[in-house]
Amino acid sequence: MQTQSALTGYLAEQIGLVLDGLTGLREGTDPVHDTRVAIRRTRSTLRIFKRELDPVAGPAFEDELKWFAGVLGDVRDVQVQRHRLRDALDDLPELLVLGPVGSRINLDLRGIEAPARERVSEAMETTRYLDLVTELQRWSAAPPVLPGGTAKRLRATAQKAGAKADRRLKAALKSDDDELLHRARKAAKRARYANELLQLDRSSKKAKRNIKHYKQIQSALGDMQDTVVARTMLRQLGAAAGTTPGENGFTFGLLYAREEQLARQCRQAVAAL
Repeated sequence: MQTQSALTGYLAEQIGLVLDGLTGLREGTDPVHDTRVAIRRTRSTLRIFKRELDPVAGPAFEDELKWFAGVLGDVRDVQVQRHRLRDALDDLPELLVLGPVGSRINLDLRGIEAPARERVSEAMETTRYLDLVTELQRWSAAPPVLPGGTAKRLRATAQKAGAKADRRLKAALKSDDDELLHRARKAAKRARYANELLQLDRSSKKAKRNIKHYKQIQSALGDMQDTVVARTMLRQLGAAAGTTPGENGFTFGLLYAREEQLARQCRQAVAAL
């Protein structure tokens, strides 16, 4: 498969998944996660392989995709944390669950999720959103991939993305900065997606192995990022429970300590990769 065809095929596939997700949101289903993943893959491809694309078309398109992914992200964060905190609470002995902890989690997360979903609905009624859908349809039909690309250049670009991911991870592991780990995770995702395209192009024997490697890094760092979000939520939940009659923050403190332990384990897992 030629480089131009590989890029065109990968972009068309991912953009098609984004459009399917947007249709699902309109119809009342809940494809928030799948839609965000497809947007992420699309944005990554636009960024990593920008030399192969029309320089005028890409940046603005990526900005708009980033905007809508951010709107969906607020909903997705609540979905992830609801499952995470419920599972953690179920794992605790009943003796250590003091007060209506489950009710507090459900009530407060619903209070975050409802306005987040409302923002999604409001965004989908804007001219900005309609313009984004029009652009998605245009790219789906004919991604502006420049002619003349080579498999060698495609491999070199993907290797560069991998080297950047490796550098960011190495620097992040030397630091206690959660933001550096989050950036390393994003770089690992981009390296993974770049190798997915190489595998489609069949231009690299190492692509499958690289995909597995960067997926493992992405997964471990993703778990760690979830602990960051969970700890922030647990501090808020515990503070609210601690000042409410009939509740206390004891169990939320236990759950917070659990997340700290998981964060250390995630860091060790990444370092071992």
